[in-house]
Amino acid sequence: MMTDSAKSSSGPVRFGGERLEPLFRIGLKPLNLAQWFEVDDQIEPYRAEKDRLTASQGDAVFREETGTAQAQAEVRTLITDNLTRHHAHIALPPDSGGADLLEAARLVQEDLLLLRRDNSGWRLVAAALHFPSSWSLAEKFSLPLDQIHGNVPEFGPGTRNASLMGRIFDGLKVEQPVQRMNWSLYPTATLHHPYSARSREANPDRHTLDSASFIRVERQTLRKLPDSGDILFTVRIYLDPLAQLAKHPGGLDRLREYLLALTPAERDYKGLRASFDDVIAVIDAFRAEAP
Repeated sequence: MMTDSAKSSSGPVRFGGERLEPLFRIGLKPLNLAQWFEVDDQIEPYRAEKDRLTASQGDAVFREETGTAQAQAEVRTLITDNLTRHHAHIALPPDSGGADLLEAARLVQEDLLLLRRDNSGWRLVAAALHFPSSWSLAEKFSLPLDQIHGNVPEFGPGTRNASLMGRIFDGLKVEQPVQRMNWSLYPTATLHHPYSARSREANPDRHTLDSASFIRVERQTLRKLPDSGDILFTVRIYLDPLAQLAKHPGGLDRLREYLLALTPAERDYKGLRASFDDVIAVIDAFRAEAP
């Protein structure tokens, strides 16, 4: 039975190589709604893990502001319709009686975050966040985008990137959703991986990485909702052993290049302060063994 760890891919790397992109760039690309959700053979374990976390973690994985029910229902309808049209072979689980955003999140492998515009900017007003990558819903909920990214190098309040993010959200069109990729290195294949800002500060080098580590990739999408005007942010987590990337042409070279391009602050944010040289050595060892 699956607890809080994902089963890693036993086949080719799904998101290494050419889909491994430079970090700390916005890098948005157009999204075809037929590919809004990516369904694979892990959908049932992901769904089961979400149900387990909802039962055991409560408001650590789901929160909602008053006044978001209509937008949540809109999200649920859009996701159900999309799955019925593009993934008809996938059975939908029965309703568990939760809020609409939580029920929508039970349908897919993605986490779902709802953002709404007010005088402070785009705020996080509802979220079903079961698989966070080193951040805490309790600390980020109800905050505007720039404060959510306050500890991300060059993305916090007053930065050029924060301003750019706000303009991108303001300009997002209903008819043109977008997507981007993000990634990190983690020691295990644990899906539920929260860290508060306080724990980051206390232990900036929070990852002990070696040849058995994993690449954790986030496929993120943004879609403006046609009725409410809110924006749905989805995050799908993929986990693959670092060793698998050695089987993907150019994957290790890209990984090494992108890591070496990180600034000291960016390395700290990714939890690589003390282990950076060790990580590069592991990658070089894999490169030497690659065919």
